[in-house]
Amino acid sequence: MNRFRDQCGQTTIILALSIFCLCGMAGFAVDVGTLFRAKRILQTAADAGAIAAAQEANYGDSSAAALAIAAQNGVTDGTHGYTVTESIVSGGYRVLATQSAPTYFMRLFHLNSMIVSAVAVAANGPASGCIYTLDTSGTDIGLVGSGDLSMPDCGIVINSGSANALSLTGSSSIQALSIGIVGGYSIVGSGTLSPTPVTGVAPAPNPLAYITAPAYTSSSCLADPHYTGSTSYTIGPSTAGGTVCYNGLSIVGSGSLTLNPGVYVINGAFSSTGSGSISGSAITIYLAPPSGSLSMTGSGALNLSAPTSGTWDGILFYEDASDTNTMKLTGSGAMNIQGIFYAPNALLNLTGSGSGQFYADLVVHALSMTGSGGLQNYSNVNLSEPLTSARLVQ
Repeated sequence: MNRFRDQCGQTTIILALSIFCLCGMAGFAVDVGTLFRAKRILQTAADAGAIAAAQEANYGDSSAAALAIAAQNGVTDGTHGYTVTESIVSGGYRVLATQSAPTYFMRLFHLNSMIVSAVAVAANGPASGCIYTLDTSGTDIGLVGSGDLSMPDCGIVINSGSANALSLTGSSSIQALSIGIVGGYSIVGSGTLSPTPVTGVAPAPNPLAYITAPAYTSSSCLADPHYTGSTSYTIGPSTAGGTVCYNGLSIVGSGSLTLNPGVYVINGAFSSTGSGSISGSAITIYLAPPSGSLSMTGSGALNLSAPTSGTWDGILFYEDASDTNTMKLTGSGAMNIQGIFYAPNALLNLTGSGSGQFYADLVVHALSMTGSGGLQNYSNVNLSEPLTSARLVQ
């Protein structure tokens, strides 16, 4: 009986059992930590892949983009147990990344691997930027005199690497949501910039590079009708949304011109002088190369809006990328504009102090402004516009 009452050696047994339990817990913690690390890697790849898929939506290669960006983030489909799939769902573009992750200490319990997964959904929404200047050198945006550019809900992106990529001369000023410049900026006089620009940013790609020119046959283009006097005219496609081509379109005098809905291919100059008015809704004006140009220098009212659906959703003025003729919009009349000015290799010259509402996004080679004007983000009136940015929604 005394032998059973002897407690010698109990501590050794308890310590051995405790060490075994502690080692098991440590091993379990190592495996769980490894799985959480795998989860973080998968989530990063899924997030990046979903954003890439949304960004490439207009180019038709969203799946390839998702897999390529996931691979750049360390998750390559078909390797190391990784599987990456992209799909289109009601909320946007969905990327699912999974891995059969190996375990170590859990193998004692016959758990050689565990499935880890991550999912992300990205969609395109209105872009915060509404002015993009694509010229990589020289002055991309220049304001002269006492002009003011007020666009509190729009961002500016300037691709020029010049020290004078943004130039203010005189008492001109810019108020924007944000200003990002690859190069620098200069202020000569009492001009102001708000907020202070962020310099040294990476160049932005052309956000509308995927857009292709409308098809037309130059031999079918109508002669310039050259409207004069005080008469009212209505022109355009015979079918709403159709396409019509003119070898120039000029308006002189005090008359009015109404444009039927559709695409207007101008194989020459589109010009307006005098006090005549021009109006049209759901229209796209394409300035064809090599002589397509825009010059509206009169004092008449302009009431123009782009389509809000279909192929040309949001595109109001489109100057072909191979055309470098300056687009001029000048005058003191009321301008009610809704749409995008797209001229990737042409200067847009805005002059005057007209009243009205100007809901317009600008994607141009460069921008020159004289006078004052208020510019508002076009997405305020058209949420489906093509100038968007991708963002995670899940």
